[in-house]
Amino acid sequence: MVYVWEFEFFESGGYVNAWPCPPMEGGTFGVDFDDAMDSAVDWLSGMVDAHLTDGLELPERSLGHEPRHGGTVIAVAVSRELGDIPAMTAADAARELGVSSARVAQLCKAGLLDSWKDGTRRMVSRASVEARKEDVPTAGRPLAVTI
Repeated sequence: MVYVWEFEFFESGGYVNAWPCPPMEGGTFGVDFDDAMDSAVDWLSGMVDAHLTDGLELPERSLGHEPRHGGTVIAVAVSRELGDIPAMTAADAARELGVSSARVAQLCKAGLLDSWKDGTRRMVSRASVEARKEDVPTAGRPLAVTI
């Protein structure tokens, strides 16, 4: 499906900012217009992916926004489907993380891994598995900190 959202592009502090028009919040920037446009595409793709994996609808789109920061409003479009998101099965995620399938289910339920159902299979985003591997919690209780 194609998703379209308007962004305001404006210069500030030596960068070109790309702010999504309301009701979305956040934004991105680039060193020049082309870089800011690429960043806006990446930002919108990430936002759409997050809504797709969570099974949520994006806020209602509206077009025709006026600039709020003295810039130019441009529509950005991305084509995204759940199948576009690099993913693995929950069983593969368990092997990759060195944990049980039950632990992967717990991590998905807690929102610590991005996942969704594809038919009868639970799919887990590769990015969330990689992020979990980089931020591996250690076993045991945290050490007490004395001040």
